[in-house]
Amino acid sequence: MGSDHIFFHVRIVLAIVLGLSITKLLNGIALLIERRDSWSLIHMSWVLWALMSVMTFWWWEFALSRVPTWTFSSYLFVIIYCSLYFVLSALLFPDDAEKYGRYEDYLIERRYWFFGLIALITLMDMIDTSLKGAARWHMLGIAYPIKTGVMLVIAGTGMIFINKRAHLVLALIALVYLTAYYSVEYLNVAA
Repeated sequence: MGSDHIFFHVRIVLAIVLGLSITKLLNGIALLIERRDSWSLIHMSWVLWALMSVMTFWWWEFALSRVPTWTFSSYLFVIIYCSLYFVLSALLFPDDAEKYGRYEDYLIERRYWFFGLIALITLMDMIDTSLKGAARWHMLGIAYPIKTGVMLVIAGTGMIFINKRAHLVLALIALVYLTAYYSVEYLNVAA
């Protein structure tokens, strides 16, 4: 079976898992609209960050079509990587969040898992970028390692602090930074 056929198979599995991630996030947003008392700026910032991250991840996974040879290990890596986005989405909208009062309280209680996933996703993105080849690394330039460093610092800081004000600052920095980064990368907005 040729690499194009294998990539087609990989793309289908990616679409399923990432589609579930987006569905989980959009259903959660609809739930927040329905139950207005659960809404918080900390939580919504992370929801928007996750939605933007999943959508841009899905967009760039098309670059995997340039991978010359697919192996089971590269396939497994990509599936595990995209599955982490689903787990992150599920953590943002868990079934038992009401036991904690608000979603932000749940996130702070589960901060090691949540920020650990963000750190793991950030590190796995570097491996994923390597799969796409040296041209992808070159295209991303210096902004990519800076983005990686910023997200790792945010993830590490988020694991440490319990204070809601600190978590609000982290969430807003992550959302604003990611929005600016992708605006430059995708929309050719001047830096």
